[in-house]
Amino acid sequence: MTKILLLLFFITHTHISLAEVDTKQSTKELIANVYDEFGRGNYNSVISTLDIIQKRLKKDSANYNEILGLINYWRGMSYSRLNDYEFAEKYLKEAIDLNYRTQDIFYEYGQVLYVSDKYKRARIAFKRSFKSGYKKGVSLYYIAFISQELNDHKKAVSFYSMIEKLPEEEKKDVLQAARMQIGDIYLKKIEKLPDSFKDVEKYVIPQYQKALEFDKESNLAKSIKLKIEDLQRRYELVLFRMRNGRPTNRPPYYLRANLLYGSNNNVTALPEEDKVSASEEDYASTYYSAGVFGRYSFYPNSTFSYAPEFNISTTRYFSESSDVYGLDNYSLNGAIKFNFEHMYNNAPATFFLDLGYTHTADGSDAALEEKKELAFASKTTSMTVSEEVQFWLGNPSVFRFQYSQTVDDDTTQNLSNKVFNYEQIVAAGNTTLFFLTSYNMTRYDEAEQDTSDNNALTLRMDAIFLTFYNLFNPSLYISNTQTNYINDDDRGTTQLMTYGVNLNRPLSRKFFITLDYSLSAQTAEDDSDNYDQQVVTLNLDYIY
Repeated sequence: MTKILLLLFFITHTHISLAEVDTKQSTKELIANVYDEFGRGNYNSVISTLDIIQKRLKKDSANYNEILGLINYWRGMSYSRLNDYEFAEKYLKEAIDLNYRTQDIFYEYGQVLYVSDKYKRARIAFKRSFKSGYKKGVSLYYIAFISQELNDHKKAVSFYSMIEKLPEEEKKDVLQAARMQIGDIYLKKIEKLPDSFKDVEKYVIPQYQKALEFDKESNLAKSIKLKIEDLQRRYELVLFRMRNGRPTNRPPYYLRANLLYGSNNNVTALPEEDKVSASEEDYASTYYSAGVFGRYSFYPNSTFSYAPEFNISTTRYFSESSDVYGLDNYSLNGAIKFNFEHMYNNAPATFFLDLGYTHTADGSDAALEEKKELAFASKTTSMTVSEEVQFWLGNPSVFRFQYSQTVDDDTTQNLSNKVFNYEQIVAAGNTTLFFLTSYNMTRYDEAEQDTSDNNALTLRMDAIFLTFYNLFNPSLYISNTQTNYINDDDRGTTQLMTYGVNLNRPLSRKFFITLDYSLSAQTAEDDSDNYDQQVVTLNLDYIY
């Protein structure tokens, strides 16, 4: 009984409210309310107000059809926004039948019909929308897409292509999608043909690439790239995996630019006792480094690949002391790397051959005259052979040998290097460990420099951890280098210990930042070789 009384009260109260609106507001004011309420998204209120307006409307009014058309138009629009497409279609059609026209009526009617799967009638509505000049690009896209859904591919391509001829403002939102859809149609037709891979390469992929070029950063661009890569894989048009299953570099190019700012409290490796009589700027300095690295990989077949690369870098110190700014330098490096893929221990393995050339300039000569100038310092040619295998699956091991020859502007400093490396990666739960063992044999060409000949053994370990609370990726490292001056008994062996921490994180998809702190200490039999050093660097990388 209580529920019935409440229902009667609600109905009575509603009728009283409507009556009050009916008597207190003019029709003109009610129409203004329709516009206002529609803009606010109060679509049920719009429909109620339109009912009141229609009750007031007299059939013998001079503009009866026009007002009724307006009422039905706004009813249809409101029902459309409420996703009640049956009533939306009904009232928009009645408005059109009454010859009521707004710029968007056929477009809105077409959308309602399209959502209701009434494709042929929707296509007619969008054609009328296009002819009226409303959203010509989107209307054409609907016409083409509906034709595509109806398997009328010839007509679909024709309408998609018409979008290309529209003014920029009309086509900008749909042109990329239209180009992609043409590619989809081409693919559907071509896949039925024998030797379809030829036509896929000739027609379909270029069409997708044309779509991609319109805006490579759009959300749709990601889907287009996936379509291209899927076809390239399916038809083996591009090599995505080598014969041993190792993935190729996609894209084949790699470009990185970096800018580093650092502080070094002992650039010149000055012993502690010598610092007492020296100015701080004679051994400590802030500095910056900048560089660009590029590589492009080629894959002639599934076993062999090669990659030319270049590296340009420079380092400049802010100290005004010639002892420090004499270390300013730049280097130009070019190399070509050959990779030969094979299998070992039922896992991918690779043999590497690298040929390199480095041209270096520094400020040491000009510093003697207290000038900040860079001049040729040395040139180095090198050959490196390496083998990467997996003795333990998922933990690659690398054996590397490098021979290099350095020609210095001071001929007494000409030298050769032989380096033997063993590198090991070990996955240990949530931590990745990297181990390096390196043995370096340095020999000077001039007999008078044989006291500088040395053998150096370096042991290093890096511990790389998972992301720390999504803030940064931490790693710790420690290294020990023992250098034995084999022809200088007085100097003997030096030992350099380095400890460091590295924090890095991406700033965006292409920018990365790295903070590094290291502490080094060298001990030796000769006191002049003893020194301590702290280095802090902040590095910004841009990867294209």
